[in-house]
Amino acid sequence: MEPQKLPSSPKTPTKVQGFFRESLTWALDQYGTVLGLLAMTAVVSYAVLIADLRSQEGSAAALNLAGHERMLVERGLVLAMKMVNSEDRAERQAIRQQMVDTITQFENMHGYLKNGDRLIRQGPRLLAEPGELAPELHLIYFEDPIKLDQHINRYIQAIRKLLSQPVGAVDPDDPNYRYLVSNAPEQILSGLDKVVAHYQQNADFRLQNTQDLQGVMLAFFLFALAFGGMGLLNPLVKRLKDSMANLQAQRDFNDNIINTAQALIIGLDPSGKITLFNRHAQEISGWLEDEVRGSEFFTNFFAPDQQATMRALYEDVMQGGLSGETGTEIPMRIRSEELVDVIWHATVVRDQTSKQPVLCLITGDDITERKRAEDRLQATLAELEKLSGRLQEEVNLAAALQHSILPAPDIVLPGVRGTASLNTSSEVGGDYYDYYKAGGCYAVLVIGDVSGHGVAAGTMVSAAKAGLYPLATEGVTRPAEILRSLNETILATAHQSLLMTMGCLSLDSRTGHLRFANAGHVLPYLKRRGDRHWTMIEGGGPPLGKSRDSDYLSVERELQLDIGDRIFLYTDGVVEQESLRGEPFGYDRLEAVLNENAEAEPRVLEEKVIAALKAHSGRAHFEDDVTVAVLEHTDRVEVRTARDEDSAQLIRITEGFYRGQSDHFTSPTTRQLVVFLSEGEFHDLLPRLSVDGIRRVLPRDDAFYHRLGWEHLLGQHQASPDDDIFCLVPGRIAERQFQLTHSDDKLFFMEEGRAWLEELGMVAPDQLESILLVLDEMVENSLYGAPRDGQSRPFYAKGTARDLSQNEHVRIHLAVGSDTIGLSVTDNWGTLTPAIFLNHLTHTLAKGVEAGVGGAGLYLMWRMSDYLQVRVTPHRSTQITTLWDLSRPLQVGLKTGFQFLYHSEHDEVVSHDSGRFTFH
Repeated sequence: MEPQKLPSSPKTPTKVQGFFRESLTWALDQYGTVLGLLAMTAVVSYAVLIADLRSQEGSAAALNLAGHERMLVERGLVLAMKMVNSEDRAERQAIRQQMVDTITQFENMHGYLKNGDRLIRQGPRLLAEPGELAPELHLIYFEDPIKLDQHINRYIQAIRKLLSQPVGAVDPDDPNYRYLVSNAPEQILSGLDKVVAHYQQNADFRLQNTQDLQGVMLAFFLFALAFGGMGLLNPLVKRLKDSMANLQAQRDFNDNIINTAQALIIGLDPSGKITLFNRHAQEISGWLEDEVRGSEFFTNFFAPDQQATMRALYEDVMQGGLSGETGTEIPMRIRSEELVDVIWHATVVRDQTSKQPVLCLITGDDITERKRAEDRLQATLAELEKLSGRLQEEVNLAAALQHSILPAPDIVLPGVRGTASLNTSSEVGGDYYDYYKAGGCYAVLVIGDVSGHGVAAGTMVSAAKAGLYPLATEGVTRPAEILRSLNETILATAHQSLLMTMGCLSLDSRTGHLRFANAGHVLPYLKRRGDRHWTMIEGGGPPLGKSRDSDYLSVERELQLDIGDRIFLYTDGVVEQESLRGEPFGYDRLEAVLNENAEAEPRVLEEKVIAALKAHSGRAHFEDDVTVAVLEHTDRVEVRTARDEDSAQLIRITEGFYRGQSDHFTSPTTRQLVVFLSEGEFHDLLPRLSVDGIRRVLPRDDAFYHRLGWEHLLGQHQASPDDDIFCLVPGRIAERQFQLTHSDDKLFFMEEGRAWLEELGMVAPDQLESILLVLDEMVENSLYGAPRDGQSRPFYAKGTARDLSQNEHVRIHLAVGSDTIGLSVTDNWGTLTPAIFLNHLTHTLAKGVEAGVGGAGLYLMWRMSDYLQVRVTPHRSTQITTLWDLSRPLQVGLKTGFQFLYHSEHDEVVSHDSGRFTFH
């Protein structure tokens, strides 16, 4: 609708015209509000009815379950009769599986109904959530005379006992079968009929409620309609009249603003002609509004080389662009032909109905004086920038040099691993840390702090690095001697103008003997393994560079570290960092963070300390340099040479030592005698272990392995004539063995094993499922993975139903001890090799389980058990044994140890060129 123009002179409207205008205004103004109110009422009504209908879906589903449960009772009876009357063993086996599925489904449905679970819809599915059983149903299920739950449980128990017997042993005289064909099912069906009747009655009741609710919603809708007409439309009519009066007042006000504004305000029509030229524009340009109105703006007010730029700004704004918001600096040509520096902005005014542009409003700020001041300032800044650039280059060079002399933050030393971080408060800092190894078994670390920071402090750090280098080259390990030498270096460099505090420690990783000397540095912290609290290592001497007579030998301390002990070193920037209120971080906060994260990995502990420091300071950067280092004594190091007499001894490789080596592992003896001692998850090392041929991995600190007997596990490379279960599960409470004669026996033996373990009642449900999964993979491997020809091609496709030949043996052995359960499967093929085993673990860990690619079974055996052992005599036998710790919950992780024991007639070595096993 086109907006009405204001009349040039007031006229008195007739009564008919006034009434018509008021009616039209009322209708237009109230239409949207009333429509919204009606829409909201309809939506609320719809939502309430839909919610009520969805609540009835649970009753319908429960009714359906009760009817389906009745059908399952009859089906179970029919299947039992068919199995007893069938003489074919395969048919009985198939019927038995149908009965297992039927009774499982029946038992689940009975559980929902007897517990009164509510069935609700989530998307396309109905899900059960706990509810309360109705009193009428409680009488049916649990009270005399029906006691439906008791009869159902007796029915389920009879079928379970019938299924627990071998399929060939079930006969018509079996008491459980006689129970099933008695009148007991009729009692169950009678009780289920009462349950169905109850749910049918409940559904009818809910349907009547829905009809009543529809009447309520209709009344609500009519009320909303009446309320919208009487309560909303009348107030809006008055609001419209007030808006018309305010619009005229606003127009007068805007005219005032335009003429009094201290900025050029020029209005252009869609063709670029001037329609508005305010008072400030007249004063700056020298032209009056009447002289320029209707003239071409771009030609008259801009030089020829600037007209195209200004016209492009105008056209972009008229087309809806945003270039007019950022401001464009273009000189304006005034009446005297001089140029005035102006920053221009532009916006467009559009017709409210057609949305087409009707006016381009251009505003300009005179920046002539500011421009001249900026030119003078730019000249001064250019000179300062040249000077600052030279200084910044020198500072950047010093910072780059300082960072280049620092070692890697990940610390790997003999018997020690850890991490360090250095955060400077400026480009060049005064903190310093360094470390080196000596003699194959010594780990030496220093941490220092120059008094101050900046280029001068960075120079002192470089001097300390230069002084430490020859000590590392010579293999000096005594902290007192190191500090004495660095004291002379700092004195010669700074001449007592700057001092440097430093802490130095040296660990003999063969024995755990630690020496520590302190030159005025903040005291480090020590945490013993198993202890959750950190304690300071006392001791101190004068800072470096203070006196040539400083004695550090008398303040040197000696400590004994055990494997797992940790040391935390830092600079005073940690405890002196202030909050926004000037409160220092302090030792109490530092110790609280250390104690809260006592068992965290070194990298995590370092990050926690830095995060707490940043939270305390409330700043992104610290006021002083901050350095943190966390060290852990990981293992004892044995320094020895390979001798012939060592070839018959076990070689134990610690994880810390192995991670610190960059070369391939070489051994003077067979891989049977090499044992890798892990400290946690070692999956990232599997590719290296595979290449190096290391196939015996034992978690050093796992209580389950120590309970099995640590030395006993280390001696498993000795050949054993018996099943490994006999020695790995001593004191067996119960055991079962199964011999497969056909591939279909697997499912039967798995069900037998499940029933036997459930009857013992010693295995948790999740552990039971893990055992059955591993058993399935073991038997599959023996049936289809192990049988191979001389060129390693499988004889049988996976899943092929077949009889085992007289010369082929696959035996399952289950044994349960007081706190351990063992499972082994033995075949007489002996085709699995260490290379295949390790490559499958590595590949599956990296790529995941892939269709058509073997090896996932071995990977699952490793992940789903607490210990995996494979013993292979080539071309004779393969025995895979897995153990579970019954004293703890199932742990599906990457810490499980495994041992692959390969009894060949030749010593086994590894070719690093190919990464494959060879024998010679």
